[in-house]
Amino acid sequence: MFFFKSCPPFRTSEPKCFSILRLFIAIIFSSVIIIYAWISIEEFVSNIDEPNLYISELDEHFTYPGFRVCPKVLSNYNGDDTIDTLNISLYKLYRDISSSQLYIPNDYSFYDNKIHGLNDLNLYDFNTLYELHNNYSIPTNANFFIRDHDNNRCRIFIPPSINDEFSRIVEFKPFFVANELLFIITLDNSSIYSYFEINFESITINKRNLTIQSALSNRNPNKDLKDVNTTLIPNQYFITRGRYVIYELILKERISYSSYFSGYLGFKASNISTFLEIEEKELASTPNASYTALELRFQYNFIIREQQKFQITVARVISNIGGFYGALSGIFVLLFGASKLTPWGICQKYVCCWSYRRSFKRHLASRYVSRAGIPLADDPRKLPLGAELSDRVAVLEHLLKEYYIDAYYLEKLRTTRKRYLDLRNNNFELLKLLGDDIDEDLKDDIALERLEDGSTS
Repeated sequence: MFFFKSCPPFRTSEPKCFSILRLFIAIIFSSVIIIYAWISIEEFVSNIDEPNLYISELDEHFTYPGFRVCPKVLSNYNGDDTIDTLNISLYKLYRDISSSQLYIPNDYSFYDNKIHGLNDLNLYDFNTLYELHNNYSIPTNANFFIRDHDNNRCRIFIPPSINDEFSRIVEFKPFFVANELLFIITLDNSSIYSYFEINFESITINKRNLTIQSALSNRNPNKDLKDVNTTLIPNQYFITRGRYVIYELILKERISYSSYFSGYLGFKASNISTFLEIEEKELASTPNASYTALELRFQYNFIIREQQKFQITVARVISNIGGFYGALSGIFVLLFGASKLTPWGICQKYVCCWSYRRSFKRHLASRYVSRAGIPLADDPRKLPLGAELSDRVAVLEHLLKEYYIDAYYLEKLRTTRKRYLDLRNNNFELLKLLGDDIDEDLKDDIALERLEDGSTS
């Protein structure tokens, strides 16, 4: 804008060399702004393909995931699904964080609150599977499994969602352990199934329910926790029968754009999905092919959040260009002073159609053209015949009030002054009615002010 204000015709009140210098600086500044805008737009276009992925950690507790396990066979099988040959037993394991040594409770209890220290644990190794499978005095904790009514051969694992049974790191002095789950899946020796299909479906996350009321009350944040059952992105994994398999789980939450267009405009991603990233480790074959071992463990005790975000957006490009333009404009004003103000922009001058501009001029003429001429356009020293300078000043005052000067407080001042004058006139009327019943000194200014204030002293 300062470039157009610096173009000829130059001001007659300034030396011509100064006007040329100002025009030269304006050309340099305008060129720099155009180059900066071009680079910003080019950078935006070059990064428009894919958003960046920002990774952070969410410190929230969560259970082990619920899943469906189904026995499968490679060939087509149309046998009787009502035959109950699939059984699953569940055990809780504890892994030492420092040494990776596994432990199992002495009484094979599933619940953490029954474990108080190292004395309540035994070492666990691969050969313990035989004892777990064949010792019928050991509890199987099979009450967390239900039959899939859509497919009678399948079982659904529903993890407990009580606070003590979230996946977490437990302190058993003198070391810390992470709880894990061990599933022993058994089939009859006569079964024809050769592998298992596992689909992880949901997980319970202990989320903090933040509200304005809870934030202002400054109460214990643990009181605002609630369990939220979250659906996982569909996935499918397979385990060969008679194998010992370890799934190392990473729970991730991805916030993505439903449409990249909203990301280009600078809006935040809002499409939230939760999924498991699994690293599979197959140790060896079990001693007996009739049972299969699946061990679940989490690599981290927190949720990894992946959030899509465009580093360069339309809003950011506009903001950068606008900020750079504002900075150069400030420097230009500091060097050469402020340019003339204009209440009319490109739309009134150029963009709008001729009929609209003609209507705009007609409305301006009805408001600001008087018998004293047009303010700021006609020479005030050459007023038309019969015109007065006061008419010209009145039109100019209307122009300033409508386009440049906010007269709100002056109008309030006029209202206050009017009330004051009305009150003063009423007091004079009261003095006339009282006549000779009051002293002459009551008519002075001090007495009048007291009457206006409502004072009797």
